[in-house]
Amino acid sequence: MNDLALAHSGLLMVRSSLLCVGLLMTTTPGRAEPVSPGIVNCGSGITAEQRRRCDEEAFKQIQSGSQSTQLESGWRLVKSKNPDGGADAISVMHVVDSAKSDTGLAGLSLQCGKGGIEIVLIVLEPLSRSAQPNVALIAGEKRAEFQASVIQSGVALLLPADASKLAASDWQNANELAVEIGTAPSAIHGAVPMAGLATALRYLSQYCYVR
Repeated sequence: MNDLALAHSGLLMVRSSLLCVGLLMTTTPGRAEPVSPGIVNCGSGITAEQRRRCDEEAFKQIQSGSQSTQLESGWRLVKSKNPDGGADAISVMHVVDSAKSDTGLAGLSLQCGKGGIEIVLIVLEPLSRSAQPNVALIAGEKRAEFQASVIQSGVALLLPADASKLAASDWQNANELAVEIGTAPSAIHGAVPMAGLATALRYLSQYCYVR
């Protein structure tokens, strides 16, 4: 397999991994959802056959309880039904630029939360729920640092409310968002394209503020 084919294969794996863990993100806040083994085992370091089963399970769950809409510049709007009959869980997501990112980082999710829009980083290797890693976010020449909370079985990092303010301002003027997650034994680095963020936020806001 040549370098181009390898790069394309790697990108597809990252995208399908984000799809799997993204399904975990679009659940009712504060509610522990039962997740099928096919989704739980979706991550890095698995075989091609395990990846195929993971993708099949992910698409089954999307078809049964979620709707995913393609937005501009690679953003996706994801809506998942609340099994208890309450408000749907809604988010916009973007995968990382695989050429500039470690395999441990899958993408960025902005979702409707109780206090407004929440910023979440999706990782592929579960972290300890007790961890509070430092996260640095660089947009252009502006750098911001936050202490994140580990949520959703360790595959996601919830950032403080101040990060949401940056998404509504500085990030919309940047080509990409550089990410540094202070994990042990080594940090996780990545980059998420920011083109189309303003449009994605407008779509998301329409749902968040009518809830």
